[in-house]
Amino acid sequence: MKLVKSIKSREEQTFELIFRRYYVRLCSFANKFIHDTAESEEIVQEAFLSIWKKRDRLNLDDDIRPYLFKSVQNLCYNFLEHQKVEEKYYQVIEIAYRNQKEDFHTFESVLYSELQVKVDEAIDSLPQKCREIFCLSRFEGLKYAEIAEKLHISVKTVETQMSRALVTLRRELSDYLVIIILILLQK
Repeated sequence: MKLVKSIKSREEQTFELIFRRYYVRLCSFANKFIHDTAESEEIVQEAFLSIWKKRDRLNLDDDIRPYLFKSVQNLCYNFLEHQKVEEKYYQVIEIAYRNQKEDFHTFESVLYSELQVKVDEAIDSLPQKCREIFCLSRFEGLKYAEIAEKLHISVKTVETQMSRALVTLRRELSDYLVIIILILLQK
């Protein structure tokens, strides 16, 4: 009772004494509810801060202990309720993100399909020998010397034809350059 009256009369040493006496027990008590040591300590500190702010209006009988434990218990319940709300919020965000990601992949697939058609058209527009050399290089992975040997032409001819093919493709696909870069960056 004397301690309670001392708190009401703003004696900081009394408040500190109560804090030291109950802090560890209250943290342990809070941790039984929320299973998080750091949050338990925050809750107990919040309870003590609340008591200090309301010390003039407190209506405590003989013992402050039940009031402390009840305050911590209520703060734990509030914390748990807030966690539930937060968890639901994160679930909604995750669902929205997942849907957005799926939508993006659908959009990306459409762009990729459109780009593939344009690339095929650009390759088909190449002169026959130029197209053959390009396809052997890019799709079959042959080196210039291997292409030259296979087609019975010089390596210099392969280089010239590849250069022409790349210039033509670059010109034909210039409108799709941004899409190509975006697709390459996604991988």
